[in-house]
Amino acid sequence: MDGRFCGSYEYRPVPYNGRMRMSVEWQVFDTLARQVVKRVPTEAGGEERKVLEDGIERVFFAAFRENVKALLASEEFRALITSAPGTAPTVTALSPLPFRPAAVAKRPIASAAEAVASVFTGDGLGSGFLISSDGYLLTNHHVVGRAKYVKVRWSDGAETVGEVLRSDARRDVAIIKADPGHRTPLALSETPAGLGEAVFAIGTPLDAKFQGSVTKGVVSATRTYEGLPYIQSDVTINGGNSGGPLIDEAGSVLGMTVSGMDISGAPVGINLFIPIADALKALALTPAS
Repeated sequence: MDGRFCGSYEYRPVPYNGRMRMSVEWQVFDTLARQVVKRVPTEAGGEERKVLEDGIERVFFAAFRENVKALLASEEFRALITSAPGTAPTVTALSPLPFRPAAVAKRPIASAAEAVASVFTGDGLGSGFLISSDGYLLTNHHVVGRAKYVKVRWSDGAETVGEVLRSDARRDVAIIKADPGHRTPLALSETPAGLGEAVFAIGTPLDAKFQGSVTKGVVSATRTYEGLPYIQSDVTINGGNSGGPLIDEAGSVLGMTVSGMDISGAPVGINLFIPIADALKALALTPAS
């Protein structure tokens, strides 16, 4: 934005008039493919000739309004929005990726937390969990983004470099390969989450210093949004929990943290998790025979 304003200092508060030039990049987001499919730049200006107490705000909104008009007048944008619905996005079939899962057996929650790591990408922070003695960790696509390599920090403070092998933006899952050391992977539940079942979320909420935080709740419901299944729970999560596991009382993984609702930054107990079977399917992860 480039603005020019004039004020009348004879009055308090000072009234202004002026003009502003504004450049905007509009992004069209495909919710099914979970990616930006079109970027439309516009540049336009607006002005307010009257000297008013809210003159600066009026100039800003005038410039923004002209950019909205420019967007609607864009042939490129109109062609995209008015075109006939196309077929579903082409999905490249992944070859099966075998992994060695842990045997399903009762495991203390404290022990399960040892298989959960913090995942760092640039300034980003998320969580991930070990699912195989091969060193495979599951996390969210939105945690790794476009990174090829990430930093993995285990609960004991040990750090290693992880390589992002596969990622699925629509299902919001990714698989990382890292040195697991002596750590035992989490077992994956063979049965779906049951309504009212006690569950635990493990991860790194808000800040790296809170790594290994465990919260408890229940399975509130199972949902389907945009054709994708989710587990709903009131277990407390925050930013940074993304990619961490949702486990049952036996220490087996039921799902993976993906998102939570909040009001003014305060959690409200409505959180969504990707069922573990669906996460494996999206990445073509298959248990080794």
